[in-house]
Amino acid sequence: MWIFLAICSAASLGLANIAHKRLLDNYLEGVGALGAGSIVTRSFFAALALIVVGWPVGAPALSIAIGLLSGVSLGTGLLLLFLGLKLGEASRAVAVSQTNPILVALLALVILGETITPPQWAAIALVICGVALVSIEGFGKGLLKLTPGLTALVGSSITLGLSFFLAKLVLADLTPWEVFGLQELGMVPAFAVFGRPANWRRLWNGLRSGPALTTFVIGEGLLPQLAILLFVWSFNLGPVSLASAILATRPLFVFVVGTLLSWRTFGIMQESLRPSALAAKGIAIAMIVGGTTMLATL
Repeated sequence: MWIFLAICSAASLGLANIAHKRLLDNYLEGVGALGAGSIVTRSFFAALALIVVGWPVGAPALSIAIGLLSGVSLGTGLLLLFLGLKLGEASRAVAVSQTNPILVALLALVILGETITPPQWAAIALVICGVALVSIEGFGKGLLKLTPGLTALVGSSITLGLSFFLAKLVLADLTPWEVFGLQELGMVPAFAVFGRPANWRRLWNGLRSGPALTTFVIGEGLLPQLAILLFVWSFNLGPVSLASAILATRPLFVFVVGTLLSWRTFGIMQESLRPSALAAKGIAIAMIVGGTTMLATL
């Protein structure tokens, strides 16, 4: 069951990332406007979860604090991913940010006592090679041309991995619903850096059309929350190192759907359709997905 939940979470978040990319490219003026919108959605779902489930009064204070910290880390990772999506192609940005199973595996090895076998180390190396390949967009003036926002995307990978690990730590004391509520609440201060009046004006102006509002409600208001709840539930049922590895199949969903939506028939996305670019991204994402799948099965 936990494998199915992790796959559904990866698909949901992949579709959400495509919606985020479309919002940033077509409707919202800058990452700050999307960040301001995230304050609204995260606050709403945090309040909803806490009203329905209640504050975990019987849980240790340390577990509650770690649950909130998991949300702060998750919000920071998504914030950095938004920046990478704004600067570059969605398929490349998501692929780089989704290398967090490496960090999760190392933390699980050191802190939780989970073991990593030589084949799993080989799988980790395969993921790293895939990320290196997908980060290269070509050559310019004799030098490698890396995907824009690479530093932010690496930071996104680290903070997302830390969030997953912290969520696993507190599931012994908290239910998945309680962890979900704490994470949503913890994400609010992470996005609060975008709470300036100018960003609220940009958000209001950008969402005044029906297509923009629909894309925001589905892509930021529903799909990310569904993905978060599903991965917390998968962590509750299975080992965090393997569940997070399966979550790293998200770039595959983004690559396939993003490429289809970029064809002239649709024209919704602006992914590169050059054969060389498709081949390079396809091979790199296959390496990333293959390596993470190996981590989950070896």
